[in-house]
Amino acid sequence: MADTGEQIRLLSRHDLPNVPGFSLVMLQVTYAPGGYTPPHTHGAAFCAVHVLQGSIQSQVRGEELKTISAGESFCENPGEVHLLGRNVSETEEASFVAVFIAPSSQKEFVIYDCPRCRVAKDSL
Repeated sequence: MADTGEQIRLLSRHDLPNVPGFSLVMLQVTYAPGGYTPPHTHGAAFCAVHVLQGSIQSQVRGEELKTISAGESFCENPGEVHLLGRNVSETEEASFVAVFIAPSSQKEFVIYDCPRCRVAKDSL
């Protein structure tokens, strides 16, 4: 994959004792200036995002493009195709924390190579 200016770091993973078979996973994503994430899904995971620094643009299939700034949050439902995620700035980094509630068997949380993602990428 080409360098997209995206860095993903695992912050934590915990099994949920009150919801057997599910885990909570936290990732920190940092975008270099102009960085982005190609079309992807989060599999069977529910995802909540909180922007820590800068502003990002995000678009899920069927929804409008949104700009989310530091201190703001948004959510994605399981199985949705995330068409676009990118740093708005060409000069400053942007970062956010993504919190996933997922089946404990799920090992990937940013899945690029899925048939629906390829179709989405081809239509951009």
